[in-house]
Amino acid sequence: MLLAVFLAGCTAAPERPARSTVGCAEAALAQHLPQGLPDKLAHCVAGGVIARDCSPTEAHLAGLGKELRDAFGPGDAEWSDWRAARAGVRCARDHADDAAIVECCKATEANQ
Repeated sequence: MLLAVFLAGCTAAPERPARSTVGCAEAALAQHLPQGLPDKLAHCVAGGVIARDCSPTEAHLAGLGKELRDAFGPGDAEWSDWRAARAGVRCARDHADDAAIVECCKATEANQ
């Protein structure tokens, strides 16, 4: 058991685009979010790429933070946007590349 703990420390963590949660989310979006997506699809894909490149928890926080910012700023807060971001997190569980996350989000969006 102790050997397993030591060996687990030898494995490399996936490369994060940045150390902080906000920096990681911003970098993931800048690197992987395609331009020109319809609103709900963009929220879904954003959730997926942040979950994959940062963590699912950070993707949930980013989606919630975006809607809170919209609620108290010039944006338009919508519960369905956060639901779309959460769907993207689920897509990231089974789809590793950008194109697969987009396709999963398209399929999910069609079913909502």
